[in-house]
Amino acid sequence: MGVPAFEIARGVRKYYNYQHKRQSCRRLRMRRPVLSILLLLLAASGISAQDRFGAIDRDLLLKIERPASQTDRRFLLAPQPTPGQLMFDAIHYDVDIAFDEKTGQVEGRVTAVVESTSEPLSQIDLNADPVLSILSVEMEGYGVLTFSRSGDVFSAVLPFALAPGERASITVHFEGNPISALNPGLFIRSHASGTVLYSLSEPWSARTWWPCKDYPDDKATFDIALSVRPGLFAASNGNFIGQADTTRWAEPFVRHRWKEEYPMPPYLFSIAASPYVLLTDDFVYAPGETMLVTHYVYPHLAAQAAVDLDIAVPALSYFSSLLGIYPFIGEKYGIATCGIGGGMEHQTLTSYGAALLTGDHRYDWLYIHEFGHQWFGDLVTCADWTHIWLNEGWASYFEALWFEHLGGPGDLKAYMQTMDTPLYWQGPVLRDPGNTDPWYYFDRVVYDKGAWIVHMLRHIMGDQDFFDATRAYLADPLFSYGNADSEEFEAAFEAFYGGQLDWFFDPWLTRTDRLACEWSWSSWEQEGHNHLSIYVRQLTDPPYVMPVDFRVSSGAGDADTVLWIDEAEESFVFETAGLVTGVQFDPDGWVLCDAAAVATGTESTPAAPFLSQNWPNPFNPSTTLCFGLDHPGPVRLSIYDARGGLVRTLIDGRLGEGTHEAVWNGKDSEGRPASSGVYFCRMTAGAKSFTRKLVLLR
Repeated sequence: MGVPAFEIARGVRKYYNYQHKRQSCRRLRMRRPVLSILLLLLAASGISAQDRFGAIDRDLLLKIERPASQTDRRFLLAPQPTPGQLMFDAIHYDVDIAFDEKTGQVEGRVTAVVESTSEPLSQIDLNADPVLSILSVEMEGYGVLTFSRSGDVFSAVLPFALAPGERASITVHFEGNPISALNPGLFIRSHASGTVLYSLSEPWSARTWWPCKDYPDDKATFDIALSVRPGLFAASNGNFIGQADTTRWAEPFVRHRWKEEYPMPPYLFSIAASPYVLLTDDFVYAPGETMLVTHYVYPHLAAQAAVDLDIAVPALSYFSSLLGIYPFIGEKYGIATCGIGGGMEHQTLTSYGAALLTGDHRYDWLYIHEFGHQWFGDLVTCADWTHIWLNEGWASYFEALWFEHLGGPGDLKAYMQTMDTPLYWQGPVLRDPGNTDPWYYFDRVVYDKGAWIVHMLRHIMGDQDFFDATRAYLADPLFSYGNADSEEFEAAFEAFYGGQLDWFFDPWLTRTDRLACEWSWSSWEQEGHNHLSIYVRQLTDPPYVMPVDFRVSSGAGDADTVLWIDEAEESFVFETAGLVTGVQFDPDGWVLCDAAAVATGTESTPAAPFLSQNWPNPFNPSTTLCFGLDHPGPVRLSIYDARGGLVRTLIDGRLGEGTHEAVWNGKDSEGRPASSGVYFCRMTAGAKSFTRKLVLLR
């Protein structure tokens, strides 16, 4: 399944631009975008980010065309491919369908080019909901095939077995009324300018209105012909090829042809047919290179749309510079207005709810979300619905990236807070196998916590490595115009992180809680030196492993430091340039965490005994251990090897309150150099004891 050559795409684009002049919908040029200036002025006007983002209703993102409750057990879990479907790939679909917007009836033909992938293939299994009648199945060069049906699968027997790598062209003639499906993927609504017929197939409803192999991990290219009554324009994926009069059901129809040359899964194939006005703009992405931006909107919303949709070119420019050129640059990007409550990221042409066009940029966040799916969801699609957070979490993070672009770090922090919504989260990000809610795949946790996982990963890696990894992941031939799962995503980012990231991904994807802790700080002066102790106690069990920023304020100014939180209780001690006047936990909002500050302030002694991690670690030849006592008393500080054998006692006696230091020179009690390996420092102070792991590298 190849990507169209860039030179070919250039030629197609020129033809596409010409053909758009011949469309049956009125075409208007959009004004030059002024969105960034308007929003920056808004930010400067004194309106806080919290006020600007506070009215966002993120439930609009959910795929709300589904029934409120679903009782049919077919849909309790995602449908799984048959054994036969695992033995072939769909390479190309040639789809020719007529739609009656008055009755909901469809009739048409689908020709699927399939390729055997493993052992000899003797039958082809395709998906078709029972609301579709399969009239006949044919194989090019061999005529009519016999077929049988079971549920939403029909199986056609081939005249001979296809060897691995061999292809066949299978044509299916069908008719039916998709509107009546239990889980429909086709809808008809009325609006002030007429009627709209549109599709929303995610996650597995493409099969309700056209026969296909309906799984997200099988992408194909498309030739598309959509016939509707005169007065309607049928918008779809890819490049517009042209339109011509035809006859269906003994009535005049108009056949609109499109060509999608980039591989696409069936759920992203779309139709949006209505009386439309076409708003256009140009995205100049290189000297002399232009992609047409196309928005199909209801005539009565044209004025509002012209304002709201001027976001398109600025968004294309920014995200192309950040993550790599828009993935479908040889075709188009735009929206088609329809009756959906939110939006749906159909490849190259997002289906966009009419209520979102208000003329005041109120729903820019949702526009950016669906736009972001062109990279995460369309370019790289989740391998199966269990990993839908790779689509939805990333698209949600696009929203935050956009507002960071416009308003800076403060807006990034404020926007991420709008996605801190644990009361709406049901279960972990990766679906719990015991959860039988059919729409759990699209619970708020997938969107909001998914975005937080991306946000935290960015901070862990740092911007340079994070965005380098993101661009490489999107461009990797293993995933680009294909699929990925969570493990593959993790491995791709580990290559840039330089180590394992399972300590991060495993708990955040599979647990239902979050990092929660109590923390305190104390500062004191001793013998002319200022000291700071930060104590953290995790309330979640087992404890999370997370780097957390602390901002320390003193007479010398503010200083940021990163502490790795990985134990149920731990203390960190520093010497500071001045007496500390304040400490902030995660001041810039990088960690999904409930943190409560307790018992903080300036003291003459530590609030509790502690043993800090040695520094440096690993070390050679020596390392320093800092520890503290909240009152005078006996203390013992000893080094043990990995087998528990005593190597050396550094301190064994009575010390006063305050902070103390001990240096281990890497030698045992006889003065002999210890060998490379793992050692443990154990501190005992009264009834309390602390242990730290040390690594000696010779």
